[in-house]
Amino acid sequence: MSHAKLVAIVGLAFLAAGCVSVRFPADVAHQFSAAPSQAGVLREFSVAASEAVAARPAADFRDEPAFGTQAALLAIAHNEEALAWRLALADTAEVSLDIQTFLWELDDAGTLLLERLLQAADRGVRVRILVDDILNGKPDRTIAALATHPNLDIRIFNPNPSRRTGTGSAVRFLMDMETLNRRMHNKLFVADGQVAILGGRNVGDKYFGLHAGYNFLDLDVVVVGDVLPEMTASFDSFWNSPYAVPGEALSRRGTADHLQAIRYRQLRTVEQSQTLGNLAVPPVSWGPFFNQARSHLVPVRVRYVFDHPYEREQRPVVPTLKDLVLSDTSDVIIVTPYFLPGDETFQHLANLRSEGARVRLLVPSLASINHTAVHSHFRKYRPALLAHGIELFEYRHDPGHSGRTLADTPPVGARRISLHLKAVIAGEQTVYVGSLNFDHRAIRINTENGLIIRSQKFADDMRALIEPLMLPEEAWHVTSEDGGIRWSSADDTRRRPPARSGFQRVSEFLYRLLPIEEQL
Repeated sequence: MSHAKLVAIVGLAFLAAGCVSVRFPADVAHQFSAAPSQAGVLREFSVAASEAVAARPAADFRDEPAFGTQAALLAIAHNEEALAWRLALADTAEVSLDIQTFLWELDDAGTLLLERLLQAADRGVRVRILVDDILNGKPDRTIAALATHPNLDIRIFNPNPSRRTGTGSAVRFLMDMETLNRRMHNKLFVADGQVAILGGRNVGDKYFGLHAGYNFLDLDVVVVGDVLPEMTASFDSFWNSPYAVPGEALSRRGTADHLQAIRYRQLRTVEQSQTLGNLAVPPVSWGPFFNQARSHLVPVRVRYVFDHPYEREQRPVVPTLKDLVLSDTSDVIIVTPYFLPGDETFQHLANLRSEGARVRLLVPSLASINHTAVHSHFRKYRPALLAHGIELFEYRHDPGHSGRTLADTPPVGARRISLHLKAVIAGEQTVYVGSLNFDHRAIRINTENGLIIRSQKFADDMRALIEPLMLPEEAWHVTSEDGGIRWSSADDTRRRPPARSGFQRVSEFLYRLLPIEEQL
């Protein structure tokens, strides 16, 4: 191809990108969280939890009197329970529902949750949904139609203006990569200003144990207490940022009639689902569900941290994690689905080891990971981790009882399990739970959020959850031996990374050749 033809083709692509661009509104009215509900099931649940925190013996706060805010937490490790909690909040909210997520799949689970949110909007609850755009495969007309509901608003974070064609979208991304590469990875679900869910799960079958191919092993926390106003304020800061574009601006064809057609299809999807089971049937009352959960809440002190939606220098999540969690400790456990730490974070972990701390790292194996490209660039860190004495465990794609019980929602039994859990346990009483992965994208590019938690009881509970995931039945213990690396598990020892197939090994090799680590 001649140089002139190549220039002409590129020029036409750039022209096409401009011609099909969506015109986003320049000035969108700000909208803020509703006042917390003063009655109802969620208010009663929150008040009972606050009373439990207030009744906590003063001696329990001896190590943390000046730390953060009082709250009560409930860890959600079971995928089935994670979906049930979201449905419970949607079904019982009386005032408002604010949902922020990186990814929302319109599969069985995503469709079910969306329909229940629409039903909440039908009864007068104000519903706001903020979704990142980068992996948003939903048609613009669908998004715009959903936004026609008088009580439901959708905003898309940092959408590509040339989104109407694949070529135009790709060209625009390359033209404005600095802007469009910044993604919102936060996860937050706030009901009535009284109860919140925060953690690593997006919305989709894989996150709730309902996918036949693979399910994620993941973690959320239910949050009640004085920290809720900070969480609602963080949602508002993203909702009102210049990056958040109203869904109705994406298409003129998103009408109220189209919304009715969407809801008809949604109800049929839910009714015909072979996997949703009892989750698809709205319960008569969620009262017993909340009453049972109340007894399992753990009083804690917390700091909520989140990165600024558009001021790129205001990224407190990683510095706070290093200052409050990964410092002055004798024992650290890190669980992350993607480990590409970069020099600074890696050196921080090496320093912990040199100061005598025990450091354990749990990541997915090649067979378990859902992004082979990430593992292809992780592999070079493996020898250095082991050389510094960091204990490395790689989660199996075919784990034993613990992981499979947490990940699969009956009747589904996925062909493999993928680790998506994000948590840090440091010392006797400090825990981080949130959206942050230990990779370049999370550390330097995306926005993230999370909770820094101080509580010996909660730390003990987290250790009781995570340490079994490092047992030989669940994970490969990776060690150095005779100049090489060995993977040991309950029934096998291997000399190369366990993979799902030969094709995955070839893919892993090819990804290794690409200079893409800084974008992973």
